Amino acid sequence: MSKLNDLPQAYTRFAVEPYTPTIGATIHGLDLSKPLSDVAQSELKQALATYEVLFFRDQVITPAQQVEFTRIFGHVNEVKAFFPRVESQPEIEIVESTAERPSAANNWHADITWRDNPPVGTSLYAQVIPASGGDTIWSSLTTAFDKLPAEFKAYLETLTAVHTWEISRWTEYLLGKDSSGQQLAEARAKYPPVEHPVVRVHPITGKKILYVNPTFTSHIKGLPRAQSDALLTQLYALVTVPEVQARLRWQPNTLAVWDNRSTQHYAVGDYFPQHRKLHRITFTADQAF
Repeated sequence: MSKLNDLPQAYTRFAVEPYTPTIGATIHGLDLSKPLSDVAQSELKQALATYEVLFFRDQVITPAQQVEFTRIFGHVNEVKAFFPRVESQPEIEIVESTAERPSAANNWHADITWRDNPPVGTSLYAQVIPASGGDTIWSSLTTAFDKLPAEFKAYLETLTAVHTWEISRWTEYLLGKDSSGQQLAEARAKYPPVEHPVVRVHPITGKKILYVNPTFTSHIKGLPRAQSDALLTQLYALVTVPEVQARLRWQPNTLAVWDNRSTQHYAVGDYFPQHRKLHRITFTADQAF
């Protein structure tokens, strides 16, 4: 994987407007329905590593074009099977909430950290947007870590955390689909808990990342449960500070792309019973870290 210093240091094919001083950028001057040059693709990869989440407004694209664009950033494949998919493009998951079936990921998380090799990022494209509400918030895990005292940073770098989907809503969801528990048992066998260092290093920027999240991190390995819970509660609170956040108000035809290693996100569930629908693609690398 390329290091940040190996990538171009100026943006020549589009304009970059920082979204906040710490995280996020809006990209201007690209039409994502058209093929992008190798230079533009390389510069976009640099921008994503630098700003951690990118926003593209007023992009009219088909599902196939979203898939092709997302391939710029990594491998596009079927990562998990819990969400419905676009029939013509099975790489796209449908993230939808209706009055009849309200749903929102209104909890802080990074996607699928319960895998040994978690996804490196996501693209999310607006289909149906509420008249108000339904924002998404991202927090920078690099900035959150940078703000900590040096001694505390050093201690965190000695720790390992256990990640599992079983502490999330997926357990209830699978039991709702199959009350016999067979699907739950199959998921447990296929996706057992995994371990990740509490502090990881981004392979492109070289920055250190606070790599725990309240949705999928179960406990700190080797610590008594009470001590582990107290420490994790302290770390989880770091991403809730507005100074490390970018909050996007969705509009029709908005596309967001984020680095799943260096961010957490939160889908604000304040719009029910309005309809909200987005198309999501998760992208991977041969080795995330």
